[in-house]
Amino acid sequence: MSKFPSVKAHDLEGHEVRIPEDLPAGPRIVMLAFHRWHTELIETWEPALQVLEARCRELSVWEVPALSRLYLPARAFIDGGMRSGIVDKDARLHTLTAYTNLSALARDLGLPSLETIYLLLVAPDGTILWRGEGAADEEQISALKQALEELACGA
Repeated sequence: MSKFPSVKAHDLEGHEVRIPEDLPAGPRIVMLAFHRWHTELIETWEPALQVLEARCRELSVWEVPALSRLYLPARAFIDGGMRSGIVDKDARLHTLTAYTNLSALARDLGLPSLETIYLLLVAPDGTILWRGEGAADEEQISALKQALEELACGA
């Protein structure tokens, strides 16, 4: 099993967060997105993830828009635009923008492409326990439920 590399990010309230170290204990789902249009793919997962969060109180879900470091000078503008589009404070706190070396991130996580989203179930020690990609479908949702059940997480 691979490990999630340490990535510096900021939530949309402006707090610096290191992924996965600073995320709460318990299983975490990290949804990595690389393009604005990936929001549509993330939205396909939201109903199932809400059910899983309700069943497993320890589970936390994190949306991580990962952008090239080249965009770092525009971070205030980009993050501000995202912040203005998300009215719920809890959602802003669970959206972590990472301005990073995308090639290194993809290599470290074994991602074949940045043209889709990836969902990673990450243990407190950073071990990746399950991965999914693209739009939600019954097969991936079932596999995620099974992975959570193996953690005795009531899914």
